[in-house]
Amino acid sequence: MADVVERFEVAFNQIHQHLKELNGFPKNDNFVELLQHSKLKHSVIRIYFDKLKQYAKLRNAIVHERIDEEYYIATPHLDVVEDLERIKRTLDQPPQALDFATRPVLYFKTDTDLTHILEAFEKHPISQFPIYGDKFEFKGLLTNDLIVRWMSRSHEHGSLRLEGVKSIDVLKEEDMPNVQFLKSDRTVYDLEERFEDSLQNNQKLKAVILTENGEADETPVGIVTTWDLIKVDRRDPDE
Repeated sequence: MADVVERFEVAFNQIHQHLKELNGFPKNDNFVELLQHSKLKHSVIRIYFDKLKQYAKLRNAIVHERIDEEYYIATPHLDVVEDLERIKRTLDQPPQALDFATRPVLYFKTDTDLTHILEAFEKHPISQFPIYGDKFEFKGLLTNDLIVRWMSRSHEHGSLRLEGVKSIDVLKEEDMPNVQFLKSDRTVYDLEERFEDSLQNNQKLKAVILTENGEADETPVGIVTTWDLIKVDRRDPDE
């Protein structure tokens, strides 16, 4: 019995340490408070929130309500301990950002014909394509919404001429969208922090593009939007 309790306390304390790290080691390090705050920012915590909140109650009963050194009012079942240890391992090795990215990334150059890009929109269930210059410098995201807005401004008496129109012609219609770049080996925590920081700064983050070193002039290996983050919340906890 003591061994099971010890395993539970070790796993619980390690998870508590993870929560402190995720929240920048605040002065108030109450487990449930940290859990509640982390839930708002990290979907992995949201997945296990209810379980961890219940395990916190069990931990308090174990630590604060024991009769003597060897006698506990409450003791965890072995399957509870194993579940807590599994959650701890997940926090040790959270999912990779690439796991939730759209890939491979289809991208085009600034001199690509718009008609070719329209064909790509029709063939692929994708709503945006990164556009790069001659030296592979990132120029922006060409989205289906942007194309529709460009068409509404460019037609004359219901007629629209697409011949000779390039991707850069459409991109010039709007300012550069808020797009950030992240190393492809980063975790979902890093990914979510980018979107959370953008929200806190009242700057809508359109997408995060994943590259080998997180640089804008590298080949994109994945692209993540807010819609892709829904996949994290829907992730099976047993995966």
